[in-house]
Amino acid sequence: MFASKEDQHGQRVAEGPELPGRLLQTTALWGANASGKSNFTRVFDYLQFLVVHGTRPDRPTGRTPFKLRAGAASEPSIFELDIVVPFEGEDRMFRYRFGVTAREVTEESLHEIRPVTDRVYFSRRSSGEGAEHQFDLAWWDRRGVSNEDRTFVRVLAKGTRPNQLFLHEAMDRNLSLLAPIYRWFLEQLVVLTPEAEYFTLETMEADRKELRRYVGMMLNGADTGVESVDAVAVPLESLPIASPEKEKLLGDMQEAGSGILLRSPSGQRFSIYSKNGEPVASRIVTYRRDIAGKPVAFETSEESDGTLRLLDLCPLFHELGSPNSRKVYIIDELDRSMHALLTTALLQHHLATRSADTRTQLIFTTHDMMLMTQEIFRRDEMWFIERGSNGETQMECLADYKEVRHDKDVRKAYLQGRYSGVPHLKPFGQREPMQATLAL
Repeated sequence: MFASKEDQHGQRVAEGPELPGRLLQTTALWGANASGKSNFTRVFDYLQFLVVHGTRPDRPTGRTPFKLRAGAASEPSIFELDIVVPFEGEDRMFRYRFGVTAREVTEESLHEIRPVTDRVYFSRRSSGEGAEHQFDLAWWDRRGVSNEDRTFVRVLAKGTRPNQLFLHEAMDRNLSLLAPIYRWFLEQLVVLTPEAEYFTLETMEADRKELRRYVGMMLNGADTGVESVDAVAVPLESLPIASPEKEKLLGDMQEAGSGILLRSPSGQRFSIYSKNGEPVASRIVTYRRDIAGKPVAFETSEESDGTLRLLDLCPLFHELGSPNSRKVYIIDELDRSMHALLTTALLQHHLATRSADTRTQLIFTTHDMMLMTQEIFRRDEMWFIERGSNGETQMECLADYKEVRHDKDVRKAYLQGRYSGVPHLKPFGQREPMQATLAL
């Protein structure tokens, strides 16, 4: 997500002496149905799962191979991310890369991207399924690393299972030096898919009243009729979720003050947060005014899909606008169930909070054509996803098209097929005439 050289909407590009370049804070992805937009977001979900939760002994990695090319199932899938994390008191850029097949990790490495030479913290490679993995841990032999740490990291490498990431094993065994990288996946990365039952919140208990005020303000401004929201305490046992899932959910609350927004199939919304080290649950209710001007409480299950969608997104946009936040939100179908004008207003509200010092990112997929305009986005913030001739997903950026002027009507050109990501529709054909036989 490096920015191009253009200066359009330049005030919302992240910059700083500690950063490796100018970084984008917002990215929108358009594409036809079945082009791969949802798979793009699921990739990050899978990465987070492997790093944070890991794999069980003798179990598959959960990798889903490409199914439209013979032999792809036996080849590794390669993932590589460049991330900026606070490390030893300053922002630093790391490149984390790994490859997996259905049964094992084929390669893994962590590099720090430095001005002159990269620093390799570790790398590993498999010479074949069942073979012992070869680790390069030369960095740990340098001066300044204690004999205890040097020995410990080699024991960790020796004990890492073939189907397990070393980064997960290192944190499971408390190798603190790699903790900032692990925490990026645990705390900074948030993936929200339409079917997700819950997502984490970072709002501390002292700030929850401010969050409720913000949500009420947004719902009221969106002309939903809702004037305010409140939280009614409920016992944890009453949450509409089975015990095993509930234990996993509560386990995701890693530290005091963090929280979770739970979405039930019936439309109810619950917030769960830590108070004095113990989980506390509340049911969210909305308020409108009756004809006499008195507040009337509504259950969220009585609200429309659009109101619920905005309610779900409000905590995310509140966090994105927080000065000290470092969240990376990846949202599939941001505009789902929302009017085009509402989605536009929500994004304009978000983009107005950007500055060179902002360290949050929002990456989302959408079908909303109203958003495809340079009045809202920079050219390098606009991406197109298309299904290739062999079923593979291809992505390209509007900034790759050099002839696009700052006043170009991008939406019109896109619908004319000048860019990728447009559905290639075929005639649906005529239905056969229906014949009915009457039994007299």
